[in-house]
Amino acid sequence: MKDGIALTLLLLGVAIGVVGNWIKPPQKMTGRWVIGIFALLLVAASVFTFLEDRLPDGQSSPPGAQPTTVPAQIPTVGAPPSTVATSTPTASVRKPTSPKAAPGATATRSSAGPQGTSGKNKPPRSPYVAANSFQRFGGTHGPFTLVAEGTALRIDTPDSIESQWGAYLKDHMMCDGTVEFDVRLGAGTVDYYGLAVLPRGGLDNDQATGDAIILYLDSDGSFIAKFSSLPTPGVGGVGGGSYPVADLHQTRHIVVSARGSTYSVRVDGVPAGQFAETESAGCGKLTLAAWGGTTAHIEDVLVQ
Repeated sequence: MKDGIALTLLLLGVAIGVVGNWIKPPQKMTGRWVIGIFALLLVAASVFTFLEDRLPDGQSSPPGAQPTTVPAQIPTVGAPPSTVATSTPTASVRKPTSPKAAPGATATRSSAGPQGTSGKNKPPRSPYVAANSFQRFGGTHGPFTLVAEGTALRIDTPDSIESQWGAYLKDHMMCDGTVEFDVRLGAGTVDYYGLAVLPRGGLDNDQATGDAIILYLDSDGSFIAKFSSLPTPGVGGVGGGSYPVADLHQTRHIVVSARGSTYSVRVDGVPAGQFAETESAGCGKLTLAAWGGTTAHIEDVLVQ
């Protein structure tokens, strides 16, 4: 804008000088001198105005000039290091110098702590034996159904007391230990239906063998527990005999312990016999066997 004003004044002074001969000067000064002085003043004013915006780099503005703020230029790729070093970033591109994060950032980071990453953590491992860890047996002595789901087993047995059907824990060998679980027996179709627990069992001819605690319905309609040896059930062992237990038509908690040659059983926390053999049975696999047309519902098997 100032360049335009200076150029206008310059042209005006030249024009006045050209046409100055048409103006009559005072008597003491010729018209040529008056026009020349006036034109010279205009030319000087225009030159001064023009040069005002052409000061060298780094020179301060004349007094009264309004300083302007020039935003820093983002250095282009390949710019000399000195250009980057001397550039002063404006407030819009200046990076924060405080090492502390903003309150919002702190809240976000704290919420993503151990609680925030819990979706990656695996759920607690169940202490109970997975039902699919059991292997069925007895099918060669008659068809039966074994259902394994989660930590629950269901054994549907044929109408017979001549054989047993069930499952054994195929990948676990027990020598001394305790097994516990919940059980409910459905009414069988044959007298003396029941369930046998062999902490250290084995298999022979697709039948459970070894020392067992058997729980079954007696002739008077009550349930009893006793020590026996399979595959042929029968009372045996030191301290043998039978002991009454709670009605197994309702869900009961069974605990069977095998330590050395001694076996013991508890039903809902009530002792139901302690038996001993003359020799330790050694080691074997947990085996659960049922018979007599009963349906055995077994849940939450825990081996210790």
